[in-house]
Amino acid sequence: MYKDIADAVESLKEKGFTYTYELDGKFISCAELEHKYVADEVKIVESHIFDSGTDPGSESTVYAIESHKGIKGLLIVAYGVYADPEKARLIDKLLSK
Repeated sequence: MYKDIADAVESLKEKGFTYTYELDGKFISCAELEHKYVADEVKIVESHIFDSGTDPGSESTVYAIESHKGIKGLLIVAYGVYADPEKARLIDKLLSK
């Protein structure tokens, strides 16, 4: 178990999850590689939820993701009052695989 988001990110990078993934409409994008993936092209390898408990908008989840071509990276998603419904649907699709 990781103590906070920074600890999780550092440890997962040491495990090879070095790229940064972002939710981009209906895609999961990797700016470093200038590539967009559909949900069927990536899988969540592990996830870690963090909640500081003091602010309802401070919940975040770190997802360790691997593409169908073996590209490993991290996706950090904030939840709470600022959650984007379209991004939430994309995460739900990834989690249902």
